[in-house]
Amino acid sequence: MEPIPKYVFDKEYSTQWRREVEFLEAKGINYVYAKKHYKYHVIRYKYTKTPELFLALAEFYKQVYIENIHKKIDKATSELLPLEKGYIELKASELTDSEKQLINEQDVERIIEEG
Repeated sequence: MEPIPKYVFDKEYSTQWRREVEFLEAKGINYVYAKKHYKYHVIRYKYTKTPELFLALAEFYKQVYIENIHKKIDKATSELLPLEKGYIELKASELTDSEKQLINEQDVERIIEEG
């Protein structure tokens, strides 16, 4: 089997995510060089692989993970909100004829007055 040449392996860490680049800059970790794609406006930032880089990346991606969890929680909360209020608001136009016959406005007013 023919040995693999060293140049095949990328010695640097690279990213195209600008948010990641800004996070690393805030941590004092700067990219070694940036290269723009010849056809598209996409820039690839290259970093020297160091323990500090990978610790910062672990922190960054932990934050991204937590943000995604909060987005899912917010979505679930907004979908469950009517249940948390104890009732679900419905427009009269959304009710079927049978549902409209179950209770009318006078019944609701009487219940509120008696309550």
